[in-house]
Amino acid sequence: MLKPFLNSLFFLLIFCSGYQLAAQENYEVRRVDFHGNKTLDSDFLLERMAIKEVSYLEKLITNEQPFLFNRRLVELDMERLKRIYQSEGFLNAEVKLDPLEIHEKKQIVKISIQVEEGEPVLIDSVGILENEALSGVNLDSLKKKVFREMELLSGKRFRDEWIKQDAQVIENAFRNLGHAYVKVNYDLELRPDEFKTSIFYTVEPGPVSHFGETRIEGNKHVEEAFIRKQLVYKEGDLYNKSLLTETRQNLYFLQLFRVVSVQPQTDAATQKSPIPVKLFIEEAPRLTTRFGVGYGTEDKFRTFLDLNYLGFLGSARRIRLYLKHSALEPYHISLKWIQPQFLGKKSTISINPFLIRNSEPGYETRTYGLNVPVTYRFNSRLNSTVTYYLEEVEQRVEEGDVELPDREDDKFAYNKSGMLFSTVFDNSTPKFSPEEGVKVSLGFKLNGYVFGSDFNYTSLWGDVRHYQEVGDWVLALRLMAGNISSPDSSGFIPVEDRFYAGGSNSVRGWNRSELGPKRESGTPLGGKSIVEGNVELRYPLFWRFSGAVFLEAGNVWRESFTYRLNDLGYAAGGGLRIETPIGPIRLDLGVPVWNEKRSLQFFISVGQAF
Repeated sequence: MLKPFLNSLFFLLIFCSGYQLAAQENYEVRRVDFHGNKTLDSDFLLERMAIKEVSYLEKLITNEQPFLFNRRLVELDMERLKRIYQSEGFLNAEVKLDPLEIHEKKQIVKISIQVEEGEPVLIDSVGILENEALSGVNLDSLKKKVFREMELLSGKRFRDEWIKQDAQVIENAFRNLGHAYVKVNYDLELRPDEFKTSIFYTVEPGPVSHFGETRIEGNKHVEEAFIRKQLVYKEGDLYNKSLLTETRQNLYFLQLFRVVSVQPQTDAATQKSPIPVKLFIEEAPRLTTRFGVGYGTEDKFRTFLDLNYLGFLGSARRIRLYLKHSALEPYHISLKWIQPQFLGKKSTISINPFLIRNSEPGYETRTYGLNVPVTYRFNSRLNSTVTYYLEEVEQRVEEGDVELPDREDDKFAYNKSGMLFSTVFDNSTPKFSPEEGVKVSLGFKLNGYVFGSDFNYTSLWGDVRHYQEVGDWVLALRLMAGNISSPDSSGFIPVEDRFYAGGSNSVRGWNRSELGPKRESGTPLGGKSIVEGNVELRYPLFWRFSGAVFLEAGNVWRESFTYRLNDLGYAAGGGLRIETPIGPIRLDLGVPVWNEKRSLQFFISVGQAF
């Protein structure tokens, strides 16, 4: 009697479950939740599903069409998710669909998925098997190099995607040694009961090859002889894939080309050598114009015009005219002549006359002068610049300014001349809203002394930024410090070169330049020492919207080498970001904490704070 009853109950449950899935066909999928996914985050899984969630706000704001519930798609997604987990090293992972959360009146469905990841398969050992074909290769040296670039090493979780990437790393290492036709295969020694596997790569290097003739196509204005000067290899050289990559980077660096393709014309069937190279380029427009308008709480209405002409006076020279207006810069006029490949393929020199009027909270100046920067690009992440500058500055004197007593008029003019040294290392990505990586900026300014100037002083500063993904969130950190010293008896530092703190890209509990020393009138005075620190958590909301919360600290001191941590001003707050093609539009609210009571500060700006 019990067995028939249980059988009936079992089939009833299956029927009800199937009925529940079938009955909600074409209901809107409002949300998809995951539970138990400790290793793979929800966004990673959701992106790989056929069923997508569209929140009410997304539907309301963006008019995005909602995904409709479909039983067959859900079943396929459950299988797809299980295969994804297996490819990520979780062989025993289980994915189950919870009972649907249904709103009959609104005809919406909320899906909940339970994940049991299980124990991942870890890499036990990795090796490249020796064979007779590799007798002429220094395998020990090659292993040291490729193991620094490979993802799957002992102790790491196995991933299908990474093993293919690692095979490519080994192939590229052999191609850089002349083996253009190398093939790399791999075998796994899987021990499921131990949740471990070993990886053994087998290499068929093929013959040693050399470069053949390079054929150039697509150039219209740029002479072929000039393009050939950018090649870092020549016909007859030992084949090396990295030299093709370096050639492509050199051509892009000239900013003359929209598309650059450097492709070896290999033939796997004949394994011919020498190997011809096809270099195809698409030139960028000779004249480009960019124009923009915007608004920010600090610079108010702003607009700019940016004109670039490529191939000025032939070769890779270019000329740039930049015009800008805002409340902080009522006028900014800059003309720049740029010569790439100055004293080498990786260096660039510019000659830049300019006229700028600044209207900051702490000063007003008009500056005209000349900058001559020379930049050396070590690689795509690291560059250094040495700039000689000559400036004539006219400062508007504030009435009652004790720094400039007994002035007969309201203008104070002075000359500046010196050298500026700067270095930037940046491997953060993506460009406008970094999610991982580091950016380090260092600068040293030497004004006067042997260069001649009305004032002598040195300025040194550093800015370090770190970005790291924490699940769906991004943790952004910044630390900045600087100092100015002067041997002059007056110790005077021009107002535009002093340090200031507070504002949309500084400590956001204070308005622009408001944090630090002030004149008797209450306007910002600036100082010779500065420290700033920022911590920000950025998290996605929906569509192109994301949010952030931050905690910041900093201050400016009048004297050199003065860093009193008890004087730090602290601020906390949060904000909203809207992604656009030119970067995020940012709205922030900040308020001082652990300091005197002050009102909220509100900022509208473009781009992340740091």
